[in-house]
Amino acid sequence: MNREQKVMQEAERIKQGGPKHNHEKLQETGKMFVRDRLKLFFDGEELSYETGLFANALNEKLPADGVVSGAGKIDGRLVYFTASDFTVKAGSIGRKHGEKILRSQEAAIRGKRPILYLIDSSGGRIDESGGYHVEKYSGGKIFYNHSIMSGRVPQIGLLYGPCFAGTAYMPVFCDFVIMMDKVAGMAIASPRMVQMATGQKVEIQDLGGAKMHAEKSGSVDFVVLTEQEAADLAKKLLSYLPDNYEKKPARMLAKEPASNPAEIDSIIPLEPNQPYDVRKLIDCIVDAESFLEVKKDYARELVTGFARLDGRTVGIVANQPSVKGGAIFPESADKGANFVWTCDAYNIPLLFLCDTPGFMVGTKVEQEGILRRGRNFIFASSTANVPKMCVIVRKAYGAGIYAMAGPAYEPDTTIALPSAEIAIMGPEAAINAVYYNKIQSVQDPREKVELVKKLRDEYKAGYDIYKLAGDLVVDDLIVPSELRKELISRYDAFEMKELPLPSKKHGTILS
Repeated sequence: MNREQKVMQEAERIKQGGPKHNHEKLQETGKMFVRDRLKLFFDGEELSYETGLFANALNEKLPADGVVSGAGKIDGRLVYFTASDFTVKAGSIGRKHGEKILRSQEAAIRGKRPILYLIDSSGGRIDESGGYHVEKYSGGKIFYNHSIMSGRVPQIGLLYGPCFAGTAYMPVFCDFVIMMDKVAGMAIASPRMVQMATGQKVEIQDLGGAKMHAEKSGSVDFVVLTEQEAADLAKKLLSYLPDNYEKKPARMLAKEPASNPAEIDSIIPLEPNQPYDVRKLIDCIVDAESFLEVKKDYARELVTGFARLDGRTVGIVANQPSVKGGAIFPESADKGANFVWTCDAYNIPLLFLCDTPGFMVGTKVEQEGILRRGRNFIFASSTANVPKMCVIVRKAYGAGIYAMAGPAYEPDTTIALPSAEIAIMGPEAAINAVYYNKIQSVQDPREKVELVKKLRDEYKAGYDIYKLAGDLVVDDLIVPSELRKELISRYDAFEMKELPLPSKKHGTILS
């Protein structure tokens, strides 16, 4: 056997992964072997290159030290990746394993390309190495690199199995997280460790399953049922993102919307408190089949997602009147802030569709930090420096319009539809706040009803949208059927937007 043959033979052995019984365990759980999984992602099922294949080459029990790393092309774009090999020590992170992840991260930083993390790992490997995870160049530095990379290049985490401790932190440091339903899990500690530490008995799906994270913690952006779906979704998501913070997303071929823009006026109810599904409005505005909702099961009173408008990628932030009246709660404030912040980092124009009674009030939301978390939403919308458009669809009450990038928050345009209402609060609340004693002093029920109606009409006259348009509170009052066309023109006009923010190191508000 010559030297070349020996290298090829060793490489082939390593690519087989761990022992046979570990491959059988994968099959029992319905999961793919890591190298087969990778074929779902890259053009022609081929990697551009693999790095660190011979890590721990002298230890036959640790082929590639349990992780595949390198780069491949998705729709012609080079993307870096790391992918756990669960057949090798349950994908646990040993010294060389961690170093391979670090090197892939550094490659993405230097190469200015997106990176995928395909995670199926039991966490840090417990062996005789001791504290290697805290050394300067060790697995512990993974999260430092995640932080440095944040906003520089897109990072997408995909979870394929139960991941605890360090490997649970990896996805939440990413810009987006895709999680396999019923198979994957994500928690600081495993159920066994939780029981040891607290005495609580809990199943992994309750502790950190996809459904829990998608609906309650908000730590997961997408939940999928199959590995093929996970790969397809990651590729679709990448199509809305640029390679790095200096680039813009690629423009695609334009499509007509799925629903006729002429339907918009009939979608929006006449009464400000009557619910409707804002997704129907979105379908009348954006290119057909282009809306990709992000965190759709979390804080559903706010809809966030990517879409295309005449082929251009936009990030949509829309109040959802069919859920909690579209009011902004602490969770939806977080959801909005994070989405806006991410869009701004990657040069994605923003479209705000405002129809909200404002921020929710009460003891519960105050205890949950509505002021602090609402501040984060307002901060993100204020400092986002990409082209941003605000459409007052219907209600714009109180501070809700602040978070939704209203006129004072430097949108490039504020458009109102005929159904728009802009006021410090709704009419019922306003007249009760101002005229409560006067109303209560009227004894005759009929007179009281007439007085309330008179005061309500007077109050509403103050925020009549024609009056506000005349006072230039909004830039334009437009016909609903023209909304898509109007937005396309305005995004074209502000494509080269430049609005430098005042110099500083960074703000003190984390969104």
